[in-house]
Amino acid sequence: MRRVRYSTTFIRQLDTLLAQGEPKFGERLIDEKRDLVFDTIDDFLARFPKKQLDLDIGLYTHPITGTPFVVIYDFDDTELRVFFIVHSHTDRTGINADDVEW
Repeated sequence: MRRVRYSTTFIRQLDTLLAQGEPKFGERLIDEKRDLVFDTIDDFLARFPKKQLDLDIGLYTHPITGTPFVVIYDFDDTELRVFFIVHSHTDRTGINADDVEW
């Protein structure tokens, strides 16, 4: 199975997205969503990474079921690299992989 590498950008974006929902949904639900994001990436995408390629940004995307989030990543035979996480309604045309911090 592929090793998963999370960018610093992804971690910051996830923290920001979850913090926005905490006042409305509460800490328990936010923790569940965080676990769901990591479980989906670690247990599913690492094994089955070939999803929809976003031609505008040249990276793969995968919506996280049960959340409003989309993970943006690439991969090879040994590693899945998670670049970004955004809200599903975000305009992704301006996303540039060169902007990611590892």
